[in-house]
Amino acid sequence: MTRLWPDGDPIEVSGSSEHPDQFFWQGQHHPVASIAKRWRVHVDWWREPTHRDYFKLTTTTGLLVIIYHDLIQGTWFLQRLYD
Repeated sequence: MTRLWPDGDPIEVSGSSEHPDQFFWQGQHHPVASIAKRWRVHVDWWREPTHRDYFKLTTTTGLLVIIYHDLIQGTWFLQRLYD
């Protein structure tokens, strides 16, 4: 079972957009242990464009999550938390 935020839950990320080092969510820092997968989504350029970099990663605090970087707005979001 997973928890999904379709529009994302805002997070703060340190590191670079190429390799996030940690993120801050719900009052806690979550250092990145490893990045399992990274992919880019660029859709609907003719309407309201979506341009994002996604990361499926594990943290040293034991989370397996998908986070994304909105490349248009420059903001970061947690989208999925795996149980």
